[in-house]
Amino acid sequence: MTMLSDAMVETLRARVRPFEDAEITLVRAVLELPHWLDEPAEEALRAALNLARLGRIRVGDGVEVDAWELLAPFRERVAATLVPALERHDASSLRSVAQLARTLGDEVEPWRAKLLQSFPSGLSPERLDRELFEKALVLVCGGGGGVSWSYLGAFDLLERHGLVPRLCAGASMGAVLLLFRARDRRWDGSLAPELVAQMGYGKLFRFLQTGSRYALPAAIQLQLREVLGAHVRAPGGGDATLADLAIPLLVSVTGVRDDGLPHDPGFYEHLLDGSDSPLRPHALERLVARFFQAAGELALRRDRLLPIYLGADDETAAFDALDAVGFSCALPGVIHYDVLRDDPRMHALLDALFARHGISRLLDGGLTDNLPARAAWEWVQRGGLETRNALVLALEGFAPKLRQPLWYGLEQLAAQSAVRSRPYVHVHRSFQHVLSPLDVIPGPAQLRRTVLAATAELQPDLPLLARLCRPFRPRVSGS
Repeated sequence: MTMLSDAMVETLRARVRPFEDAEITLVRAVLELPHWLDEPAEEALRAALNLARLGRIRVGDGVEVDAWELLAPFRERVAATLVPALERHDASSLRSVAQLARTLGDEVEPWRAKLLQSFPSGLSPERLDRELFEKALVLVCGGGGGVSWSYLGAFDLLERHGLVPRLCAGASMGAVLLLFRARDRRWDGSLAPELVAQMGYGKLFRFLQTGSRYALPAAIQLQLREVLGAHVRAPGGGDATLADLAIPLLVSVTGVRDDGLPHDPGFYEHLLDGSDSPLRPHALERLVARFFQAAGELALRRDRLLPIYLGADDETAAFDALDAVGFSCALPGVIHYDVLRDDPRMHALLDALFARHGISRLLDGGLTDNLPARAAWEWVQRGGLETRNALVLALEGFAPKLRQPLWYGLEQLAAQSAVRSRPYVHVHRSFQHVLSPLDVIPGPAQLRRTVLAATAELQPDLPLLARLCRPFRPRVSGS
């Protein structure tokens, strides 16, 4: 897939987003006022909006056609009539929308036929209809340690409604949980409690000194492979790569450009010196204050930090999945994850990544993009899926909350890193009833409570999500 420049991504978003937003507004209005518009009229208008936003269509391996210019007359009519009427959302405009259902709806089929005639050698009816009448769900999860367990409630709820993500993207602990969601198309809600029961702080974290090669040294060593390795296997055996997953997964990490650190790496190795166990309550304030200082210093050097998305290209899709999410959890000075084992394949992949981007270390993805919705949306627009008609559902729990003053500063940093991605989110849910970021290994009762709370918080969004992601096919007039 061809990479897009920032300017190209912004231009593409600006030209299609009005039609995407109009479709969401239309469906919300139908759900709020069920008798305002009947189902055939709703589907006719949704088809018109999807046709208007249509540009490049993937018709085969590396082969695409571009319908943007051909559809210009129809798009201009939709943009001049339907989009502003939906934006006003008053009684008069809703009557106009209902009237447009027939006029615009009647034009969809002739334009569909014209597209098929214009690209006879590659564009099949099935591929075109996937763009017009099916919407792929993209699931994005932010990081934040223990707050991320809320996402399990979302996984359960989406599964119960038959909503299967076509793409996942996450940072830090959100990426870890998405790794387990992405292993299979179906979600088994019993898996997470079983894994948590097998974990323990003494197994997952080790307070020991080791070397460092690709990440910053830190006081706590993250033992992801030792604890979870048996559960992340490739179909034919061996460690699963990102490319082996049933659902594509993009993992946000932060690359530090050469000479980009404000301190010598040894500084981070001793950041928590003086704490007999940094995860005990009496040491908590000191840990947070020190990490906030270190993260803040790095944030001030944003020009030296580079967001990288493992899995977004063929080279990084070859990364071992556990290594990818492990690096995304590497908090500077606090948690260390590295590839120090004898693994020539992973060393070669990492060395190539470092040379390609001019970086010297990998850090937690939340430092540069704690909610990688933009990267996910761009990947879809580059042709990563069989359709560009996608809905981005973004979940986070590590958003600023005044009732959690200890974490407020770090939550603000995470929120700032997510600003770039906000315009690429279609439905956003920030969970409020979450565990502490330090509850990385919650007890069974804690886990049940947070899953139930998240399920209740996301429930109001499910009618909209289910209706938008339900395939449909408008009826031809007179049929």
